[in-house]
Amino acid sequence: MKTVIGVDLGGTNIVSAVVNENGKVLGKDKRKTQAPLGAVGVMNRIADSVRAASQNSGLPWDSHLAVGVGSPGPLNPKKGLIIYTPNLNWKNVRIVDYLHKKLHKKVVLENDANLAALGESWIGAGKGEKYVLCLTLGTGVGGGLILNGKIYEGAWGVSNHIGHIVVDPNGPKAPYGNSGILEQYVSATGIVRLATEAGLKPPPGQPLEAYSFQKMAEAGNPQALRVYDQAGKMLAVGLTTAIHLLNPGVIIFSGGVAGAGDLLMKPMMKELQIRCFVSHLKGLKFKMAKLGDNMGAVGAARLAWQSLDRPKKSTK
Repeated sequence: MKTVIGVDLGGTNIVSAVVNENGKVLGKDKRKTQAPLGAVGVMNRIADSVRAASQNSGLPWDSHLAVGVGSPGPLNPKKGLIIYTPNLNWKNVRIVDYLHKKLHKKVVLENDANLAALGESWIGAGKGEKYVLCLTLGTGVGGGLILNGKIYEGAWGVSNHIGHIVVDPNGPKAPYGNSGILEQYVSATGIVRLATEAGLKPPPGQPLEAYSFQKMAEAGNPQALRVYDQAGKMLAVGLTTAIHLLNPGVIIFSGGVAGAGDLLMKPMMKELQIRCFVSHLKGLKFKMAKLGDNMGAVGAARLAWQSLDRPKKSTK
């Protein structure tokens, strides 16, 4: 049996999965990233995780044809270069070259949000769809666009940063220099910001995080409900731009903030009805992601499979 291995590199965890041509996970490893180890230390942990996933699959090392890696960006997939990752504090790390030397396998790299979209379009909520837009609503807001089963990368591989669409030019300053971007309203940190500005505090003993305010809203707290109403409306403002520009067939939501469900989706849909052309909304599907924790690793594996169909390029 021939397989590939997909790796999802996050600020907290590394997930590696052995995946066959049909998207079935045959072996998996999950371990802490341990970001304080630095780039070399973490890349060694990635290599160890890949080998552990292989061992857990029970398949010989030679059966794995390639390794796909998903990482926060921005990055340059063609050069195998992570330009900068704020949550790991990496700059200009040539991860593809390093892992190729450690693993002696073909290695390919892509933005983690793009790979989440690729995984969902392959065997998840976007299966069978040609035009898939996926939003990851987590600590930040990531986006991935899949056209006919392939990632749309842009001219030099830095497209799909939907979290940086401006939804309020007079909004708060972002750490990246822009102001009023979508990420400041519908990410976990954005929800906490909105709640704090509204004077909300989590219940005693509960952490200052989005999920605490989600539970308050679910319990009917009026201020918490208004926070999610505002976040949902801002999500619609950002999506209106994306929908009018891209005309996707399905929009998929993943990440912890998306777990708020109707608290976020109902005000979003109401606002979209006001802002979007009927021609763009008619037939457009909205779905929740299906692959859970495997989404990034499965997407990375799909990228690895696709790379085997391309003309061979040296990763040395």
